[in-house]
Amino acid sequence: MEFDQVLALRKSIRSYTDEPVSKEDLAALVKAALASSVGKHNDAGYTLCVVTDRALLSAIDKEAEEKLGKPHMFFEAPALIFICETKEAFDYLKEFDAGIIAEHIHLKASDLGLGSVVLYGFIRHLGHDADYVKALGLPEGTYPLLAVAVGHSRAAKMERKGDREFEVIYR
Repeated sequence: MEFDQVLALRKSIRSYTDEPVSKEDLAALVKAALASSVGKHNDAGYTLCVVTDRALLSAIDKEAEEKLGKPHMFFEAPALIFICETKEAFDYLKEFDAGIIAEHIHLKASDLGLGSVVLYGFIRHLGHDADYVKALGLPEGTYPLLAVAVGHSRAAKMERKGDREFEVIYR
């Protein structure tokens, strides 16, 4: 797909079918994440955790609903990719780097004809001590910073509205 078409299709999708994301597509999404840049070339500062296990996804959703009062925090997507900080992450770069990694996944999802949405709210509100963090089985000192929900959606094939109108100043 041409890059301008990827950009036209890239949008936050909040409705998914039950169709699983293929192993090939998940591998392509991980490859895109690994192609992103991180500050100071600190690859050791980040871990990706790809969750497709329906029981674990359901447990994450249930915990978010119980503790935050909101159901379907990741819109029942069949795959959730967590971008996690490790002990080696630099505090002043970790959110910036996680955003770059998430956008690479988000763009690749559009390229593959998949829908995706970058998520932060439930991660921030549930914190490091959440039950789902323990259930992910992450190494000690590794915690989610962002997640990208990914799945099949009819809306993924429709171009987004031209609704961005940032002021641009040329000097």
